[in-house]
Amino acid sequence: MSQKRLQDDFYDFVNAEWLATAQIPGDKSLTGAFEEMDRDLEKLLKELISDWASGKKEVPADANLHKLVTMYKMIVDTKTRDQLGWKPAQEWLNKILDLQSFSEINDRFVEFEYKYNFLPLGYGVSQDFVNNRIKVLWLGEIGTILPSRENYDKLEKEKFLSVWRNMNFKLATSFGLEADLVNKMLDQALEFDNLLKDYVLTSLQKADYVSLYHPKKLEWFENKSKVFDLIKIAKQLVSNQEIDFIAVDNPSFIENLDVIFNENTFEGYRALMFFNNLSFIAPYITEQTRAIASEYKNTLYSIEKNRDLQDFAYDVVQRYFSMPLGIYYAKTYFGEQAKKDVEKMVNNMIKIYDRRLAENDWLSPATIEKARLKLSKLGVMVGYPEEIQGYYDQYQIKSYEQGGTIPSNIFSILDALTAYNYQEYLQKTNEKLWSMSPARINAYFQPFFNHIVFPAAILSAPFYDINQGSSANYGGIGAVIAHEISHAFDNNGAQFDENGSLNSWWTPEDYQVFKEKTQKAIELFDGIETEVGKVNGQLTVSENIADIGGFSCALEAAKLEPDFDVKKFFENWARIWKILIKPEAAKRRLESDVHAPGKQRANVQLSNCDLFYETYNIQPQDKMYVAPEKRVKIW
Repeated sequence: MSQKRLQDDFYDFVNAEWLATAQIPGDKSLTGAFEEMDRDLEKLLKELISDWASGKKEVPADANLHKLVTMYKMIVDTKTRDQLGWKPAQEWLNKILDLQSFSEINDRFVEFEYKYNFLPLGYGVSQDFVNNRIKVLWLGEIGTILPSRENYDKLEKEKFLSVWRNMNFKLATSFGLEADLVNKMLDQALEFDNLLKDYVLTSLQKADYVSLYHPKKLEWFENKSKVFDLIKIAKQLVSNQEIDFIAVDNPSFIENLDVIFNENTFEGYRALMFFNNLSFIAPYITEQTRAIASEYKNTLYSIEKNRDLQDFAYDVVQRYFSMPLGIYYAKTYFGEQAKKDVEKMVNNMIKIYDRRLAENDWLSPATIEKARLKLSKLGVMVGYPEEIQGYYDQYQIKSYEQGGTIPSNIFSILDALTAYNYQEYLQKTNEKLWSMSPARINAYFQPFFNHIVFPAAILSAPFYDINQGSSANYGGIGAVIAHEISHAFDNNGAQFDENGSLNSWWTPEDYQVFKEKTQKAIELFDGIETEVGKVNGQLTVSENIADIGGFSCALEAAKLEPDFDVKKFFENWARIWKILIKPEAAKRRLESDVHAPGKQRANVQLSNCDLFYETYNIQPQDKMYVAPEKRVKIW
């Protein structure tokens, strides 16, 4: 039993037994409610794939699942992988080493875009924020060695860069390069990365994703680079279709292209491009190179050991065949009763949200009308999608017997994904497609479509259990549902209209009040101490606003049920956020994750709820106490 009083730490009180006995698996950086569900799901799917691969069970009549099984069998065939060694990736990597200038990359940009990671320019096709019915061309920055810009200001920077260096030294010498050359290249790569870091966005900037939309006419790109013809490359990537504008996420990066990419920085860039692609393909070469290629990530997130071979094979096919596998899972294992129950909860939540909007005391009638219109147009998707992306059909997966290798199959997948992405240019968006597999323990709000999605896999305990009572379910999946609805009205989602277009539907006066309430939500979390640092209220504000609205809405819905039990609601709310996490992984999350840590997500929303005080007689001297004037109500 917990030594802490629930009035001081409700999360620890409810989860005491679990926190005392739970263990983080050696190949993971954390465990918790989400992760335990994911392990159960993973066990089921791994056994299924293993049975398909061994012939114990017949592979379903789905060409993409047959490709999945082929890839899985090739990965677990370590004998053939050892015999092949680096040979399947040799020519691919040597082409990077053969590059002589940025002008060569400029001339062959489209070719390289389909083959390699870490090109100097982050082109891609994605949603237009204003005309959400089409997809447009975007141009973005490229990534640094460390996960975020903030990491370069941390004391651990040198430790992590040293591990990255040692990992790539071992991989490059294993590939066959001389040690002196590798050390020289590593010096150059790290020097280039140190330059690059000053021109990329911070985690805080990325979290405010609406502010990343900068549509620029083609004239803006003229003379931005002495070595890259930005307009010519853009037109080539979209098969010379007409381009009205290109959306830029980081204008400062583009304006400094000549500082980042010039004849003095070329060797450093080429070296870093080589090491990024080397470490990307290394896990697919041999088990030895896979182990080496894991060292940097394992250090970053305090992971003690690598995934075993079967787990790794599962991870790969789950990554590249997530939708076909997820569809099979959902159609085979997803209960119709669960779907009906969740759809009922969603409908209840929308009705409550609508009533709360109608009775809102800080919005004008005009803004309330627009908010209710947006809510009425909210799409709800539960279980699995009607369609999946077309690129799966374009994967050319060949077995060893057919002359294929794992790297060649990965190259085929990357080629298909890139081709599909650019073929989407100016195409009408398909709202039936999901961006999350049905076999995923998660849910999401899509601002561009104004719809919420609940994959089949999340509809299980502790989030949902037909036998645990309605109050516990509302404290679990109900709060998740209302959380996703609330994202339509968080600091980012609130800027999109009922059709999913970036279009202000607020009066200026109402939006100013909303900004003031958003600031209070920032202050509610900002500076809360954790074991590894302080919560950043600004970074996590969108998720916290969604929790504030989701928690209160789900509680109101639970009250309408005949078996309402407020303690069961509060307790399951605390259970779904239980987590044990390694210190380094917790630090990485505080630096860049838009979600507050699990314990704080659980406790702060309880401290923000008046009924919690009444139920457990919370007093000012209790640590769970937050003064009434600091409690935040938005929706």
